[in-house]
Parts: sequence; structure tokens; C-alpha cells
Amino acid sequence: MAKRKHVKPTPFPEKNGKVPFNASGVVRTGSRRFTFVDNKDPTALFEMTFDAHAETVERIHRRRLAGAEGLGDPEGLTRVDLDGETFLVVCSSLAVAKSGRRQRVDDGLVRVRYRPGGDLPAEPMAGFREWLLAHVPTLAAAGRLEPDAGGLNVEGLVWDAGALLFGLRGPAVPGRVTLIRVPVDVGGKWTTDALGTPTLRSVRIPGSTAVQGIRDLSRDERTGDLLLLLGRSASDGDAPFQLGTCDRGSDTVRLLDFTFHRSAKPEGVTTFSLGDERKILIVDDDGGYAVL
Repeated sequence: MAKRKHVKPTPFPEKNGKVPFNASGVVRTGSRRFTFVDNKDPTALFEMTFDAHAETVERIHRRRLAGAEGLGDPEGLTRVDLDGETFLVVCSSLAVAKSGRRQRVDDGLVRVRYRPGGDLPAEPMAGFREWLLAHVPTLAAAGRLEPDAGGLNVEGLVWDAGALLFGLRGPAVPGRVTLIRVPVDVGGKWTTDALGTPTLRSVRIPGSTAVQGIRDLSRDERTGDLLLLLGRSASDGDAPFQLGTCDRGSDTVRLLDFTFHRSAKPEGVTTFSLGDERKILIVDDDGGYAVL
């Protein structure tokens, strides 16, 4: 039997000021360049440049989001290529959270017109969280609760052939995770009027009785399979981090043969090619990364 691959993140060569990067969603934006969100810094995206072998991060560059005021707790990131233009879409957790003694609601679905240098023009979709809760009534109760109390918590986002696919960290039930598909014209008018009817998809995790949620999503461009990064739904849970794939017609995750070091906190995943070789990039919310 083949030995399981053990994943231990490598620390980033830089910090976000004085604190480690709290890296979440990640996408490829160049031959050696990948862009990620930091869920503690909603004012920018961050680009890391790898060496020629895609093994070591050489530097990290901050790209300010111009126009994304009000974005809170960015977690999901996906890339959309339309008519020669590249868009990045950022989603917040949409969670209810405490901020000091007050309660805040993290709202945000932001469209970014990607360009190689300078600030990144960003456009929030006003009222997206309210729209989603109104159109997915089964989430209404969870929308009033904090994540660790079974509340709404979105952490995965991927483009899915004319729609945005959202992965829920919570609410969650043992042995299953939930996806929400929302049709949208990313290149059109960026308002809730442009959104189509949401559909829910429940996906089974074979052999699991743990309460796990989706920590990120990615799509393999070669196979079309969905790559799911799974982890505990609540912050005090003990469910393991796992990687799995799921094809378009399946309702079951096929778990991959990876285990994560006890120090790992993987929050972002994407696939990419290096020559004929397929690789997986993981980013970690404790300031690290791993190339598998």
C-alpha cells in the first residue's frame, strides 16, 4: 500500500506588516504568479511569485482594492475569463460575527477587473447576503447565528460554467457538505438583479461521521472535477483537514491520499500545470503554503 503524502506548510518569506498572512482563497494569475485573499485584510489582494520550478515563493506583492469599501472577512476567490478580460470575484464569509462588544455582519461579493500592475478596480454587489438568504429560505435561521453556533459561513468559491459555486463551512451536518450554485453574468451589470435562481447540492463524504465544512473550492481545468478542501466546521471541532474531488454528476467526494500536519490550517487551494505535471497549491491561514 502506498504511503500517504504528509503536508506540512512552508512559511511565507514575508508577513503582512507585522503579522503572518491569514491566507484563504487562491487563484493563478500568471505563469509563476498566484493571487490570494487575506481574511484579516479586506483592503487588498496579495500576489506571490514562485521560482521557475514552482517550489519556493520568492516574494509577495500587495495589490490595493480600489472601491471595495465595506468588504468584511474575505474568504473565497475565483477567476473568470470572459471575452479577453480577466475578472477575480471575492466573497466574504457572509457570517455574523462579534466585533468587540458589537455584532457585525460580513457582507460582500466583489468583482475585480484584473490587471498586471497597480491598484485593482473593485465593485461590490450591494445587498448580496440579504438576496441569498431571501432566495435560499433554508439558510434564513443560520443567517442569524454566529458560525460556531451553527450559523452561515461561506469559505469556498469557484466559477462553474456560467455560475458562482459557493462552498459552506457552515451550517453543516455529519458526513456531508453543501454547495450553492448561483447563475450570474460576471461581465454584465453587477447587481442582484443579474443573479439567477440558486440551487443547492449536498455532497457525501464517504465513511465520515465528522461535522466538516468546505474550506475552499477549485476546478481542475483538464478534467472538470471539483477539488474540495475540507476541515472542521466549528472552530472548536476536531474533524481533520482533507482533500477530495467530485465530478459534475456525482454526489460523493473521492478523498485523496493526503494528511495534514497538526500545525496546518489550510484555507485555500488551486490546481495548476507545470509542463506535463499537475500540481496542487495550498495556502494556510497561519502564514504558509505547500505545493503538492
